Amino acid sequence: MIGVWGLVTYFRKQPSSGGFRATLVLTEALFVLQGAVGVLMFLNGRRPHDNLHWLYGVLLVIVLPIAMSYVSGRDLRREPLVYGIAGLFMAGLSIRALTTGA
Repeated sequence: MIGVWGLVTYFRKQPSSGGFRATLVLTEALFVLQGAVGVLMFLNGRRPHDNLHWLYGVLLVIVLPIAMSYVSGRDLRREPLVYGIAGLFMAGLSIRALTTGA
């Protein structure tokens, strides 16, 4: 959803709104929380079916900060494009992580 929102914002030639940025922060917080729950499950003996699940989880947590560091202080016009692409990448990772989970 955030990926499509970012791309639509970019192609409409609009700047990122406060709501869009707040949704990015909320998205990141939810992935960090989900990762913490996953670590707790691991400590309680639950294991994912596929070890790639760990890679997907780590990538989901670091993609937005990497995108943020890329657009920080640069052309604000490209900001929604970068976040849109990152959002679509994260959607794909999320789907893939679900298929490799417990």
